[in-house]
Amino acid sequence: MLVFLKSITLALSSVIVVSASRISSCTEPNTIALTFDDGPFQYTTDLLDELRDANIHATFFINGYNYWHDLETDPEKLAILTRAVNEGHQIASHTWKHEIPEDQDEVKPMMDKLDDLIEKATGYRPKYFRAPKGDCKDDCIAYFEELGYNVIYWDTDTNDWDYKEIGAPARVKLVKEFLTEEFEQKRDNYLVLMHDVNDHTVHQIVPWIIENAPSKQYKFVTVAECLGDTKETHYDPDGNLIPRQSAFNATETDIPSRGIPADNSTSFNLKKTDANSGASNYFLSSFVISTFLLAYSLTILF
Repeated sequence: MLVFLKSITLALSSVIVVSASRISSCTEPNTIALTFDDGPFQYTTDLLDELRDANIHATFFINGYNYWHDLETDPEKLAILTRAVNEGHQIASHTWKHEIPEDQDEVKPMMDKLDDLIEKATGYRPKYFRAPKGDCKDDCIAYFEELGYNVIYWDTDTNDWDYKEIGAPARVKLVKEFLTEEFEQKRDNYLVLMHDVNDHTVHQIVPWIIENAPSKQYKFVTVAECLGDTKETHYDPDGNLIPRQSAFNATETDIPSRGIPADNSTSFNLKKTDANSGASNYFLSSFVISTFLLAYSLTILF
């Protein structure tokens, strides 16, 4: 009986422990993924102009209620998201109010609310997520993975947001120096964190990147593209951009369904930095192990 109880305890422990994974770097070589958090905001349209003129695709991790509190009800502001996707950019989730609710029961409804908003504007539901300030530990990451999201961090932090004490000009100078050193390393790829809610980011830092990044060696891509995820990109087999219809220019029945199947199955390899497997795979393995231990214990007992 003692052996049986110990085995049961071990089996339960293996089920409870969760192995989380997060994505901090790209996997595709010679890529630079520019990412922008906290928007959209008043500078986002200018940023889209700059990226369009330079033929650069980026990823926007947006909030539903942050700098703009009327994004949900303002068609002109929602149309910015529509434009971004139609110009080849990726829209991803950054929570509704730039915070993860402490009550886990409130997390999924909050994420669904933002996904509904993004789908209304772009015709698809995002499956990429970045936590506000990157504040999401292993159990948090595992939960968002169970909801079907790829949890994205970064490996190149410009700290463009940190300018109030030193002033925007000083921060821009520091960012330029930092990125110069980063690009001189000639790494395989870069996943860059910035914020499109900053005037100096949009009108000074991004133009500098466009002018000074080693574009001949690297291609600017979305996060999905830098991870080799063809299911989250919006191109046909010939590489032509597929225009997305939104609730503003199509009837509800014309809006395309979400870009990734409900099971979030993928055929690409994500770079795991905290562990070698996601929470779902770990849970399945734990269940198999637990079943084996239980059967083995019963054999010993009887």
